[in-house]
Amino acid sequence: MSIGNRLYFRKSADQQVAASTALVDCTGLQVPIAANQKARIYLFVPFTLGASGGYKFQITVPAAGTSFKNSYKVIDAVTAPPVFVEADTQTSSAAFANALAVAGTHQLVCEIDIVNGATAGNITLQFACNSAANGITVLAGSYMDVVLT
Repeated sequence: MSIGNRLYFRKSADQQVAASTALVDCTGLQVPIAANQKARIYLFVPFTLGASGGYKFQITVPAAGTSFKNSYKVIDAVTAPPVFVEADTQTSSAAFANALAVAGTHQLVCEIDIVNGATAGNITLQFACNSAANGITVLAGSYMDVVLT
């Protein structure tokens, strides 16, 4: 049994979205996927928020995929003890957002399983503010650990 091709992507610099709800690609956290290929991804993303504005994230994939599972959790690492802000499992690519109003550094953790369809493309993390009241910054050191088969 083959484990596939293992790839590791690490974000080398902070990336900010200032007061915008429009999703943007997270530079460095993107992996190409071939037609009919399978991907298993572990994603760790520390990010900072202001005192308002919240967050919005989405994992985008090529059109007409066969299967998509994203089990994610967002951790408020500022509040003591740390608390889960949100946790869910998605079965299709869609934005998830929360109006978290705790200034500081938080964490997004995703375990993603994708079976791609006939369309090659990229699997990409996108992010934005939940409302245009403040900014969000995805921090350097965020990473994707990917196995493609």
